[in-house]
Amino acid sequence: MNGTLLITGGAGFVGQAVAAAALDHGYAPVLVDVHEPRRLRPELTEVPRHTLDLTDATAVTETAQRIRPRAIVHLAAYGEGGAGLASGASQRPDRAAHVNVCGFVHAVQAAAAVGCRVVWSSSTTVYGPPEQYAGDVDETAPVHPASVYGASKVACEELGRVLAAQLSVETTALRLPLVYGPGRWYGGSQQSLVRFVADLVADEPARIEAWTDVADWMHVDDAASAVLAAVAVAEPHQVYNVTGHRGSLAELATELAAAAGAVADVAAGTVAGVRLPLLDTRRAERHLAFRPRYADAAMGAAHYLHTERQR
Repeated sequence: MNGTLLITGGAGFVGQAVAAAALDHGYAPVLVDVHEPRRLRPELTEVPRHTLDLTDATAVTETAQRIRPRAIVHLAAYGEGGAGLASGASQRPDRAAHVNVCGFVHAVQAAAAVGCRVVWSSSTTVYGPPEQYAGDVDETAPVHPASVYGASKVACEELGRVLAAQLSVETTALRLPLVYGPGRWYGGSQQSLVRFVADLVADEPARIEAWTDVADWMHVDDAASAVLAAVAVAEPHQVYNVTGHRGSLAELATELAAAAGAVADVAAGTVAGVRLPLLDTRRAERHLAFRPRYADAAMGAAHYLHTERQR
């Protein structure tokens, strides 16, 4: 056994993927969340789950002291129903700041109290619009968030740097791109994609209005693998860019339709794309030895469809 991982946001999309991967790698995951899971992965039915409000600093530290984890994997963030994290933060910036920023600080304080590290989910939204950069961006590029959600992640990154020095605790941020895959119930920036997949799985007529700009994507199981790599590595950096593959929403939708064996209407170029710069991920490749399993849209789409049809 490699030790216990306390996973905040454990009932969520990425949290459950991390927990499932943790089991496969010999860890003992413990899921903590303010919500019950909408749909629990079958392999997690015996995994301990605890209700925890991350804005309660005392409760977070007491939970960590009971569990004594090897690492806290901090994935919790404020959302607004099915609207997603970025939209939720825009609608309720006060709540987003309270949950995202204060919750992060409380996780770091809890880690310091029990002597473990924090690996947490930042976001490529910290960078802001792509026209501010020339070429792919690495972790040394200046950040220019254009959303409340992105700004909250920048705040956490800066607080992580300061608290790491003050409290002698390791904090490692993974800047995640567009994370897709089985188990994503909320739409957010991928609302049309989630509906499209649901129609394909149900053998219903499927249509999607898709953008053709190139963006970074990451299958949720690859995101989980990157998290575990950061948990295991000695002397981690404080931030890593990670990604799976590049392409457009139109490309991914076309591969999903092909994987489903369906004739679907992919209306390419009909909507605006995601406006974020593309990532330089050489730091994660070198230091975490991270390579995505789903390294192109076809591989990711095939697994996405197959897994959703098995649920």
